[in-house]
Order: sequence, then structure tokens, then C-alpha cells
Amino acid sequence: MLYNVWKFLKNPKYLEYKTAQSRYKKVMFFSLLKWMLLLAFSIAIFNGALAEILNLEFGEHATEKLFSQYSIWIIFLLVSIAAPCLEEFLFRGPLVFFKNSPYFKHAFYTSILLFGLVHIFNFKGDLALFYFAPLLIAPQLMAGVFLGYIRVKLGLRWSILLHATFNTVLLGPVLMLKILNIPLE
Repeated sequence: MLYNVWKFLKNPKYLEYKTAQSRYKKVMFFSLLKWMLLLAFSIAIFNGALAEILNLEFGEHATEKLFSQYSIWIIFLLVSIAAPCLEEFLFRGPLVFFKNSPYFKHAFYTSILLFGLVHIFNFKGDLALFYFAPLLIAPQLMAGVFLGYIRVKLGLRWSILLHATFNTVLLGPVLMLKILNIPLE
């Protein structure tokens, strides 16, 4: 699956899998989810190690404020339902307008870049953190590739579902700690 995504990324074209069987769609979904999680964790570990080695401070992340101000149910609603729906409609929804356009490739890459860039605002730090913006938003850039791929191949519903599942898997352990009243640090 990773090879298919890589091949698509090198020359994206709006070609849907209209006749794909439900079993194949599920296999694609879970394979993409697996790769998204593996790569996101790998990037996070790399970024953490780099921050430690270079003694970098990226400031407070927006999720820290979220967890201190809202109940677990509101956090779940925002992160696992509202954000995926809103972001997929906003960033991957418009790709359909470029379906038969020679500019589809540009629209696809732009959607990935904008999706990544909007997530830089999750960080509240000084100007120095913007020098490391590419590393900080690398997980979102990578997710944008996978979400864009499934959106083109299977449709917007599938990209929303993949995004929601990805966010929920990442959020799950933190929500469990909050439910069990275990401090996050």
C-alpha cells in the first residue's frame, strides 16, 4: 500500500476506484491507518530526540489547553468528530473541483501544504519555533498525503473516517489517563 501511495504522490491523478469491493476498501483503510500511525510515531520520536539534543523548547501545544479546560466528552467530540469533518471538507473536499483539471496535481499538493501549515498554530512558542515548522508539521503533512490518497481513491467519506480514526487512536491513551484521573506528566 505504501508503494501505491508513493507512486500516486509522484504523479497524482484523480482516478477513483469506483468498482472496488468493500473488502478491498477495508484493507486499504486499515493499511493506510497503520502506516499513518507508524510514521506519525516515528516522526514524533525523531522530533522529541532532536528537541532534546538541541535543547529546543517548542512551547505549549494547543492540546494542553484543551485538556485543562474541557471535559473528555467535549475533547472527544472536537478532536475525533468535529475536526476531521471540518478539515476534510475544507482541505480535501475541494479536490473534486479539480477532478478533470490539468491543475489537479497542484491542488492536491496545495491541500497537503495548507493542511500542514494550519497545524503550526497548535504551537505557542517564540519565533524560533517557526524555523522548525517543517519538522513540527511533518506528521500533518504525512497525514495529508494519506488522507488525500484515500479521498481520491475512495471518496470524502473514507477520508473523514480515516482522519477520525487516526485522531481517536492518538487521543485514546490520553483520554484514558484523564478518565482514570492519572496526571499526564
